[in-house]
Amino acid sequence: MTGKILVTGATGNTCSGLIPALRGAGVDVRALVREEANAQSLREIGVEVVIGDLDQPETIAPAVEDVDKIYLLTWNGPTQAKQAKDVIAAAKNAGNPHIVRHSMWGSEKSRIVQQGDEVEETLKSSGLPWTILRPTFYMQNTMMAAQTIASDGMLYWDTGDGKLGMIDVRDIQDSAFAVLTGSGHEGRSYILTGPEAISMHDVADTFSKVLGKDVTYVNVPHEASLESMVNMGFPEWIARGYGELMEGFSEGFANSTTDNVEKLTGHPPRSFEQFARDFAQVYGG
Repeated sequence: MTGKILVTGATGNTCSGLIPALRGAGVDVRALVREEANAQSLREIGVEVVIGDLDQPETIAPAVEDVDKIYLLTWNGPTQAKQAKDVIAAAKNAGNPHIVRHSMWGSEKSRIVQQGDEVEETLKSSGLPWTILRPTFYMQNTMMAAQTIASDGMLYWDTGDGKLGMIDVRDIQDSAFAVLTGSGHEGRSYILTGPEAISMHDVADTFSKVLGKDVTYVNVPHEASLESMVNMGFPEWIARGYGELMEGFSEGFANSTTDNVEKLTGHPPRSFEQFARDFAQVYGG
């Protein structure tokens, strides 16, 4: 039987589906959240909540006590590596929990990926049991373009003609669930992708089909995209990190797929068309 699991980043995109799935399977879950306002909905489904902040190391120790596994998800900002290393250190002091690290599959050009790689090396040398999940570009990221797709039929992005094995977040959740509740994953890294590598031209064509109107992809220069992200409220460090990721994608870094989702979950990963149909209303459908 699966023991207690600590989930960090518990209110984020991935964990919003993962935690209910774990609770639905009868797993004891402890969630680390920064604010009490985010705790009530978790408590309502039987989650033990610890209020803490990964940028405040003294709050981490109570969260890692007496857990068997840790789903380690951090933000993509400049303190990502320190946050994760502090959790790993606290986990070693607390016992021998299996850490499942939610990492990233992206170009080494990106400062975000560089910090993620640093965390992976720390985890691998920690002496703790570990598993690393490395998802590529999320299909849900295209929701940032939902407004212009809905209003003007325009998809603005900065990946050029590059193809990406983009993945539905729901398949990341399913893969994480399988690793956290299963066995035999220690010492393994899994690159997680969708079923095919597609370009933003393909994405626009799929939206055209699903929404029943013409959607056109327009490639945006990286610097213009950076300015747009900063104007949207992204911290500049993170915006530049994402820009570096997109530059790598435009050069074909992620033009590949794996069968790891199906190996882990028993079902094939969702296609972009399935994603677009499931979330058509978000894009004006």
